[in-house]
Amino acid sequence: CPSSSGKPNHADILLVNLQYVSEVEIINDRTEPPPPLASLNVSKLANKARTEKEEKMSQAYAISAGVSLEGQQLFQTIHKT
Repeated sequence: CPSSSGKPNHADILLVNLQYVSEVEIINDRTEPPPPLASLNVSKLANKARTEKEEKMSQAYAISAGVSLEGQQLFQTIHKT
């Protein structure tokens, strides 16, 4: 169904557990094909996954080395600037 946020390129998805449904009534049947799906930028997704993995590994190394949470946050703040 259309997005409740009003964004034209988004849609709300409603999930129904059909195990608990006893009767289905079709209000209106769509005859037109759905709009085309947005294309995915695979390289951007791969870069994001790689970056997230590196951040998690860095955090795991810091925890194993006994660095406090405050020290980790300070390092991340300095590293991002």
